[in-house]
Amino acid sequence: MAQVGPNIDDLAKELSNPGAANATLNFKLEYRSFDGSLAGAGNQNSTTLTFQPVLPFVLPNGNNLIFRPAFSYAWDQPSVSGGGISQRNSWGDIPYDLLYSWSGDGWTFGAGVVGSMPTGSAASSDNWLLGPSALAVRTADWGVWGLFPFHNEKVGGSGPDTSITSLQYFLFYSLGQGWLIGTGPTMSYDWNAPDGDAWTVPVQLSLSKTTAIGEQLVKLNFSAEYNAVRPDVFAEEWTYTFTFSPVVKNPFQRTPPAPVDAATRAAILAPIR
Repeated sequence: MAQVGPNIDDLAKELSNPGAANATLNFKLEYRSFDGSLAGAGNQNSTTLTFQPVLPFVLPNGNNLIFRPAFSYAWDQPSVSGGGISQRNSWGDIPYDLLYSWSGDGWTFGAGVVGSMPTGSAASSDNWLLGPSALAVRTADWGVWGLFPFHNEKVGGSGPDTSITSLQYFLFYSLGQGWLIGTGPTMSYDWNAPDGDAWTVPVQLSLSKTTAIGEQLVKLNFSAEYNAVRPDVFAEEWTYTFTFSPVVKNPFQRTPPAPVDAATRAAILAPIR
């Protein structure tokens, strides 16, 4: 990997801002372990590979419209039915979010919708989900922090009723040279769950590096997450994630703005002497 110049820290913070206009191709590998009172729950684990492009469209007023779909395939994904657990290798449903964002005075705000489309696979929920989302992000010299609340509600399909409110909270501190350390988990409340099983509250540690591989700008991220509060019968316990994210241009925008201007790109790619 190339050594990079001082502007890499600004880019690293932008790439941690869900409302910024940087297009990326995110390849995420996740390993999960499970636990619970159900027989065999502690013996379950799964691996998921997800491709999530981030496609920002810069509008004539300078604000952004950002579309993020996710396509995932899981190996040994556990499924609970009839009081037992079985494993499946399958495509998952397709979650997405569409966000309108604007910035000023170090803040980025956003409002939009989130949802999910069923795939009809063995692991599909068979539900269409839709709900509102909001965003507030503050960028400072030391790093970036923010909140991303959203809600998913069943609006169609043949699966069970779904009503889940979630909040992603994130805080990342810049270590310099493109390194960020912090946390960015998503807590959730299931309105249809039995008493005592509604909350899922994770704690997470995340470390990322924005750098260049040859001429290609990339973000590398590793995180470990533990569900400190989770449903008793069966739930994810630990999740380990590695994400590889090349920074690209949005091919669907007619005159796409460069994610990094020429002067900044030259400074980032220039070796430190």
